[in-house]
Amino acid sequence: MRLTVLTAFLILAACEAPSPMITGGPCSYETDTITATVTETDEDGVFFEGPDGEFYISGNDLDPRPEPGDVLTLKRERITEGTCTPEIYSVIDQAD
Repeated sequence: MRLTVLTAFLILAACEAPSPMITGGPCSYETDTITATVTETDEDGVFFEGPDGEFYISGNDLDPRPEPGDVLTLKRERITEGTCTPEIYSVIDQAD
């Protein structure tokens, strides 16, 4: 009896718990090109006025950092499926 219980315990101890559900992907995005004007900057990033209103981009994603009044052409990717980053912006062109 002890051997059976010990064997069962060792088998159960060797089993791994199921891995947690992965969040984030796979994700799908719709992509479009927009023009936006810089309205304000701060030490962390830049505020823009675009076709759908105001939005913010981190300063780490903008090099060189634009100034108020600059107009940028951006690639905007908006999530349509999954739980990844909701919007991703990339600079295509920056007019001073």
